Amino acid sequence: MLHERQATQTAGDGAARDREGLSVVIVTYRSAAVIGQCLQALEKALPEIPTQVIVVDNASADDTVAVARAAAPQASIIAQEDNGGFAQGCAAGARAATGRWLLFLNPDTVIAADAIRALLDCARSHPSAGIIGGRFVHEDGTTDPRSWWGKPTPWSALCFAIGLNSVLAGNPIFDREAPRPWTPGLREVRAAPVITGAFMMLRRDLWRELGGFDPVFFMYGEDADLCLRAAKLGYRPVVTAQAVCHHSGGKSSSGAQKMILLFTGKATIVRRHFPFGLRRLGILLLVTGVFVRATASRWHEASAARQGRPTARGEDWRALWAGRGIWRHGWSGSDRPGRPQ
Repeated sequence: MLHERQATQTAGDGAARDREGLSVVIVTYRSAAVIGQCLQALEKALPEIPTQVIVVDNASADDTVAVARAAAPQASIIAQEDNGGFAQGCAAGARAATGRWLLFLNPDTVIAADAIRALLDCARSHPSAGIIGGRFVHEDGTTDPRSWWGKPTPWSALCFAIGLNSVLAGNPIFDREAPRPWTPGLREVRAAPVITGAFMMLRRDLWRELGGFDPVFFMYGEDADLCLRAAKLGYRPVVTAQAVCHHSGGKSSSGAQKMILLFTGKATIVRRHFPFGLRRLGILLLVTGVFVRATASRWHEASAARQGRPTARGEDWRALWAGRGIWRHGWSGSDRPGRPQ
């Protein structure tokens, strides 16, 4: 049972509980189809320290809360009346947390039985990291590189604008934000400028020092913002290949809707973290890159149609270009785009 280890601790273990406890925060939104599997995998992965599991539901209006309660009767369920977004949900969970460590986990993840132990071991052996992530895998067990990303910079924005990061995808010079392949043996620990919030661990005192995820981010970009702020304090986030997690990803938003949310986050990162004199240029480069892809998608579709070949559809890029007046302002005030339905 979840919390079983905590329940068996004696009163004399209180100091150890404060030093070593873990709080797992899972934010759900219409996650009834996946939250049960997530919690069942988490049950098998609980470490030998007191563990608290907190599920924050962002007004799902489906069976998410009922499924979570059935799968993890001892978990704390926070059922919010409104969907304030991922960052706000994480903040609500963190406020209820009591452990020394915070682990943020998406409801569409399934972690390996030794994943949390691997995260804790890595955190203890790399205290300067501050933020720890793991290695995503596909359903067939092959490595999915999307558990971390490179640092967004004016150079990476320029490469996006002129399409070099697409033409030379994975190139360490022209596709700097793309994650690098893991080395053979999969025991690697590597520096990771941006760790996904879908599978992220840090000390609760560091979370408080950083102010947590900024709730101005509704969805996408809050993890990059947190990692970049940690780096400014001297921390160097890392990922360990030994903490394995399957992440299906993107179930709460899709298509053009997801693209608008994603680029609103990207624009916010540019406006906050690029050198001050290059922030307007950074936004222009993002907009240019979207225009290039929206235009190219029409050409590719027309060419494929003439030749009778199937091709990936480009409506999402064209919708993103059409909506540039919304997302290029980033997450802020009245410029905030509509929430996912």
